Amino acid sequence: MVVLMRVALTGATGFTGRSVSAALEAAGATPVVLRVDLRDQSAVERAVDALDFDRVIHLAGHAFVNAADWQSFYAVNQLGTLNLLEAVARKAPGARCILASSAQVYGPKAEGLIAEGAPTNPTNHYAISKRAMEQGADLWRDRLDIVVTRPFNYTGVGQDTQYLIPKIVDHFRRRADVIELGNTWVRRDFGDVRSVADACVRLALAADVPPVVNVATGAVSSIGDILEQLTAISGHHIKVKVNQALVRKGDVEVLGGDATLLRDTLPDWRPRAISDILRWMYEAGASE
Repeated sequence: MVVLMRVALTGATGFTGRSVSAALEAAGATPVVLRVDLRDQSAVERAVDALDFDRVIHLAGHAFVNAADWQSFYAVNQLGTLNLLEAVARKAPGARCILASSAQVYGPKAEGLIAEGAPTNPTNHYAISKRAMEQGADLWRDRLDIVVTRPFNYTGVGQDTQYLIPKIVDHFRRRADVIELGNTWVRRDFGDVRSVADACVRLALAADVPPVVNVATGAVSSIGDILEQLTAISGHHIKVKVNQALVRKGDVEVLGGDATLLRDTLPDWRPRAISDILRWMYEAGASE
């Protein structure tokens, strides 16, 4: 793996960014924080021009899927990314740029373990903005080495409890009597933010990588599985109440990522097991 590189990093202080910064340092690279309002093209140009870097990992974005401010998805995720690519192309032509997209671009009707060649069908503003970002970024491929990553669900210490797994872990830590959930029978690919960060860093520093790659574990777990494992970890039993407001109609039973391409590209990369992730999250909270 190439080391001694300076990697410009957007979203460095966010949930994923903190793990990516640590992974860069562990790989012998130097994270260079790029903090700027991506919607301001002139500010982006100035910020990029002021930095010395070899490669870019772009994580910053408007992320919470149910956010009511739908305009920000496009202003930040789509147009903000294109502002960044234009500035980087001027400053460092040919630089490797890792762009964080989302597995949500495959759409809600995708089922099973999805590979990169599957058709895309985004159906919410977040997913559409990410797919539009991917398509727009293609226009810079003649000037930059662009790698689009499509992470599936991932979690870890520090993720907000508005997300499902931290919500469940928090209920067990508080030894709550009841938790309200939606479809507990669906099975999903749940990764670890540390493994996702490691994959992004390896993709940034490797010699040869594909233009689009899933970041996934290749395994799925149901919400029922999560509850059972946390019961075993905590010794606490929680009653599950189905809240119809949280039930997604037409949910597919199995949705995960085919990680074959990622594993072929990064033979030494390994995802963490869901049991290890849950124990890490539970014990980190218990020690606070």
